[in-house]
Amino acid sequence: MDVYPAATYKGYDVYPLVYKHAVARVWPEPRPDRSFDAAVVICLAGESPESAQARTFRLDAAPWDNVGGARRGALRYAEDIINGTVPGVSLVTAQ
Repeated sequence: MDVYPAATYKGYDVYPLVYKHAVARVWPEPRPDRSFDAAVVICLAGESPESAQARTFRLDAAPWDNVGGARRGALRYAEDIINGTVPGVSLVTAQ
């Protein structure tokens, strides 16, 4: 994980996590060479992303075909979580 947050939004630091999409193996095997999943770590500004107060949220979106798109999607998702517009997801326990 990066040492510095990718963004700070409304008093929270945001750390996007992008990782290679794990494709289920079937035959004949499709070969999507590069597809990526994403998650985001949100913590209070100035706090360590490894602290007990940090929360990690996985995006349940279709895989992205590039790292930049996955990062932008993770940042957008973090903003939605912080704004309280994602049903069933809250940062209340992180404070």
